[in-house]
Amino acid sequence: MSPDPSSAFAPSAAEIFGRARWIWPDSHHWDLHNCYALFRRAFTLADVPARAPLFLTADQSYRLYVNGRFVSRGPARGYQHAWPYDELDLAPWLRPGRNVLALRAYNPGSSNFQYLTQGYAGLLLAAHWPEAGLDLVSDARWRTLRQPGVSRDTIPTSLQLFPQEHLDLRALPADWSAPDFDDSAWAAPAERPWNSGPWFGLQPRGIPLLQERRLEPVALLGLGSGPSADGYENVRDVVALRLREDRAHLPVDAARADDFRPLHVTSVRRGEFRSHLFDFGRTQVGNLALEITGALGGETIDTHYAETLDATTLTLDQIATAGSRMAFGDRLVLRPGAQTHRFYHHYGFRYLEITVRDAPAGLRLSLSLDWIGYPLDRRGAFAGSDPLLEQIWEACAWTQQCCSLDAYVDTPWREQAQWWGDARVQAWNTFHLSGDARLFRRGIAQIAAQTTPDGLTYGHAPTMAHGCILPDFTLIWFLTLWDYYWQTGSIEPVLTHRDTIRRALDYFRRHTDPRSGLVTHDDRFWLFLDWTELHKDGAPSILNLWLLLALEKLARLFRLGSLSDDAARLEDWADRLRAALASLVGPDGLLHDGLDRSGQRVPATSIHSQVLGHAAAIPGLDAYAADARLLLPFLRGELQPAAQPSAYWITYVFSHLAARGHGAAVLDFIRRAWAPMAAYGTTWENFAPKRADESHSHAWSAHPLYHLAQIIGGIHQSAPAWAEIEYRPVFHGAHARVVVPTPHGDITSLWRRDASGAIHLQLRLPPGVRAHLQVPGLPAETVSGDFTATLGASSPVAA
Repeated sequence: MSPDPSSAFAPSAAEIFGRARWIWPDSHHWDLHNCYALFRRAFTLADVPARAPLFLTADQSYRLYVNGRFVSRGPARGYQHAWPYDELDLAPWLRPGRNVLALRAYNPGSSNFQYLTQGYAGLLLAAHWPEAGLDLVSDARWRTLRQPGVSRDTIPTSLQLFPQEHLDLRALPADWSAPDFDDSAWAAPAERPWNSGPWFGLQPRGIPLLQERRLEPVALLGLGSGPSADGYENVRDVVALRLREDRAHLPVDAARADDFRPLHVTSVRRGEFRSHLFDFGRTQVGNLALEITGALGGETIDTHYAETLDATTLTLDQIATAGSRMAFGDRLVLRPGAQTHRFYHHYGFRYLEITVRDAPAGLRLSLSLDWIGYPLDRRGAFAGSDPLLEQIWEACAWTQQCCSLDAYVDTPWREQAQWWGDARVQAWNTFHLSGDARLFRRGIAQIAAQTTPDGLTYGHAPTMAHGCILPDFTLIWFLTLWDYYWQTGSIEPVLTHRDTIRRALDYFRRHTDPRSGLVTHDDRFWLFLDWTELHKDGAPSILNLWLLLALEKLARLFRLGSLSDDAARLEDWADRLRAALASLVGPDGLLHDGLDRSGQRVPATSIHSQVLGHAAAIPGLDAYAADARLLLPFLRGELQPAAQPSAYWITYVFSHLAARGHGAAVLDFIRRAWAPMAAYGTTWENFAPKRADESHSHAWSAHPLYHLAQIIGGIHQSAPAWAEIEYRPVFHGAHARVVVPTPHGDITSLWRRDASGAIHLQLRLPPGVRAHLQVPGLPAETVSGDFTATLGASSPVAA
């Protein structure tokens, strides 16, 4: 884990890297497209030190091996002006005598949805071990090689990600990472000073290193074979190649479903293929590792990863013209004999197809996944008498794990992008699962670091996606400053990013119509609001409601930071905006969805507007009428409005209704709508996603994780840093146990219904947390420590 940058004892970047040099084979800024590079450095130790801290980074990324063993990957995504570096302790991998560091590094030479190129590649490394008498830095003494055998002109795996990896191992030196490998033919690298452009600044990673573990498939599902399509020897896209071939598989007998450790591939004649379809049981995230024996040389292994399949034909779902042009696959051409290979880039997937071509002698193949994930310490828990809700909670928790990498990513499958509307929900998930706010804080900073000239943040960052600038996600970013304070009690991000806040607020001031007092849509940008048919032209109510909510939260944060003049200006703006929105409330008490371009009120009154309008306390809005006429009929399936809240946005509907005493209705909807997701194992982008186009691993819909804790556990945070909660459980079923982590310790809520119908409650509060009881049949008092009570069978809530 990186040192705490706030610590007085944390070394500066200059102290760490002052004598190191950025290195790369040949040139830092030449021929970088889809470029892999190899690095080696030998050194001798008389004894292994008790601790051996290594600091390193690469632009764009690295994989580190010590004495032939894989150790770590990095760095976290970032910007070159403050490029992140990692710290790890190498002591467990070292030995007395000769040791070798070997790295495989990568630079795409182009930008995508997680990386912005500055046209330079490099590796930077430093270690200072006084106990062992060793100073080691990246410099001209290293041996380097641009990796041979790489097909550089491969298709991107999606519009948002890196190209496929096609590698001919016959051109790659065998055992290049081993200590005894002879690297004397490799060249010295090009060098640049540690603080030269574009890396003028370096900063600690700020989050833990990713966890890694080895996984195997849970089953071999099917086998297929046939002639390889024309031109199969030389393709840019192995997935498109498979679309030109017979992709169906014959099911494997149950007795053979586990017969792949190792996989025995029978003879495959030249010009033919044999395919093997594996199931990993649920969505997993990682990179494939292969161990192969029996190769003659020249055999080809193609991979194809997917989230879903056709259960009848056992064919992976794949759409050539899908919106994001997904093509998740790689290629390996084998050298003679035994060999291993770890593919570089990680994918999120459930099903894997391994296609072997031109293997006349057959092969023995062991495959595993190097699983990766952010180290979420799962302190939160949910258990009860309803097994479906337990299954839903687990699917939500696992989805959040899959979407927690070096950033909160929307999905590990299609994009791996740090979308900020998604990240807000993911932070709430994480707070109820582990209590860890570090990934959230790092994301807040990354969103703040990439803005338009007029102040808007990008919808995700770092990114090259100039079509993904969402004004409403800038407003969500404002609100996440409040969320961070609410979780931690710290206003540091507000003070740190005050200039970004000011510039973004100026944007919304400039786009306020002086006649209506409402912010108008700027058609240069994508106004998202939700995946549904909402009014977005003219002056949309939902955009203005998000602004109003953000203004009030920012004003409160500014007052906490003794910025009273700034706070007063925002409060005045909020008052004027609330009055302007009040003019959109109709005689029926429902808030209309805004003004059209001519200034006329639009007829639509969406669920979204009512929910946010109530949160923003819009005068005249009748929340009871909105609940009775729109929200509750929608949850019960009695109303199908034109603008239905998506699986993402409905979290705001759930929070609104649960707070107003309709938790049971929310639970009924969750049970119906999330049951298919629970059966699959992860939550989805939409309630009915289009397979091979829309994601089946989207954490923006994993929010039942915290709704179940709030509704059934009754644990509702009501003060910053969890100093206070409101306790109001809904007694669904016969019993429940809910644990919610807080900065003070874990809160545990337990209740059970006995044979007589009486309910026995127990609430365990850590020191520093108080609970305000809001349970019918109990006094409305404030408690701390351990609280127990019994509600008789005649109590209204027990009945």
